[in-house]
Amino acid sequence: MGYKMNGSVYEREIRDILSGRAQAVEKYAQRVGENGSTVRSLITSPFFVTRAAGSLGADIIAIRHDISMVIEVKSSIRSYLAFSEASGKKQDQAERLSEMVNRAGIFLVYAFRLKNASGDPWRLFTVPGNPTGRMKTLYELIPTLYKTKDGNYVMKWDNGLPFTEFIAIINGRS
Repeated sequence: MGYKMNGSVYEREIRDILSGRAQAVEKYAQRVGENGSTVRSLITSPFFVTRAAGSLGADIIAIRHDISMVIEVKSSIRSYLAFSEASGKKQDQAERLSEMVNRAGIFLVYAFRLKNASGDPWRLFTVPGNPTGRMKTLYELIPTLYKTKDGNYVMKWDNGLPFTEFIAIINGRS
């Protein structure tokens, strides 16, 4: 029987990177090659990150002086993730969480980890929303999830914002 990595491994990976944990940051910096210095900037500009998983919440909350993010983590060996799969539970969750964060003037971020990708395996997406204040500018830089003619969300890894580009934007390294 082969070893199977579950989603919580990837939740911890992105949590540890965003929170500036030196070992995780360095490991990721080496993986992304020339973008390594961008990733290392999280050591001096980290987020407070906490796991918020549960039936009513997203996976992680990341907060620092200038940005607050509610993040749902997804991983797959496929570069395409349809929210209509699994009886539409992902679709229902996305709509429910999006409604909650929109009321707070922020937006929902999906971090999609492609398991077999080389280089930067993370891509970021948002759910269509209406954030306010400084969050609106950041929201406009992250691609929104595609919606099918039936109204279901789809994540196409190739269409997402690479995680290293996101870090460059928020830490002024673009």
